[in-house]
Amino acid sequence: MKYALYSSLFVLILSACNNQEKPYSVALKNHKDSLSYIIGAINAKTIVDSRTEAFNKLDKDLVLKGFKQNLNGTPAQECLNTLQLLFGPTYQDFNPTYVKEGSLCMGKMTGYAFYYDIRKIGALDKINFSMVKKGFEDGLLKRDTMFLKDNTMRFMMTDFITNMNVINGNKMMAKAKKIQGIAILEGGILMETIQQGTGRQPSATDDVKVHYILTSALGDTIQSSYQGDRKGNVEPIPLALNGGVIPGWSIAIPNMKVGGKYRIFIPWNLAYGEQQNKESLCFFIELIAAGAQGSFTSNAQNLHRQ
Repeated sequence: MKYALYSSLFVLILSACNNQEKPYSVALKNHKDSLSYIIGAINAKTIVDSRTEAFNKLDKDLVLKGFKQNLNGTPAQECLNTLQLLFGPTYQDFNPTYVKEGSLCMGKMTGYAFYYDIRKIGALDKINFSMVKKGFEDGLLKRDTMFLKDNTMRFMMTDFITNMNVINGNKMMAKAKKIQGIAILEGGILMETIQQGTGRQPSATDDVKVHYILTSALGDTIQSSYQGDRKGNVEPIPLALNGGVIPGWSIAIPNMKVGGKYRIFIPWNLAYGEQQNKESLCFFIELIAAGAQGSFTSNAQNLHRQ
């Protein structure tokens, strides 16, 4: 369920009811109301835009009822079996016998996932849940509002995500500073030595081979080289420190030794910067090998999230 909120925040709600005499509107008193309404509408949009005929067969009133019921952190694990009965074991079929229970469960699981994610990123105090419910209802029923314009939504959601990333990144860095023996490197990067290496120390222009695990400031695993490729092969990743990695790696890895295992905490400006909404990151790195520039890479390879 991790990143379920983040993966939906940039979906844009488009106008659908331009033939009304009077545009549909909703009273939004402040920024908190507006943000909450938008997020609610976006969560409904992920259901509406599922690109399946099954959506039209759902009981919208029950979906809405389930969402409102579980917008409080109540788990809905029992709904997994119900949804499988509704959509089939591969979620490609639709059994109308379970449409009522399934519709209610669809809403329950969406409500729980939303609350879980908002709580996890520490934003409960920034949300008006009454307006979330209203936004979800309008999005589910495809009601158009003058407020839901592309640019307005984009800017508000970008600001929200960025602000929460900065807050959670600062918390991660502050907590990491308290780790015994933590080293403070250039730019405020923090490096924890888990197992000291005995091999050579790379230069800033070297190629390296590494295994790594990338986690968010909240501790979610985003990517791991230990998982291997599609064929199940687990090989260390060859990278060029000179231009082939994020700035934080160029600074931190020359402070490591081959054979060692380290954890580095990288502030957002030395990670992926504003293009990743100022997200600070944590990497576990196992330094497998180091060699002169071009030893392992024929040209610069960029380290990026998949």
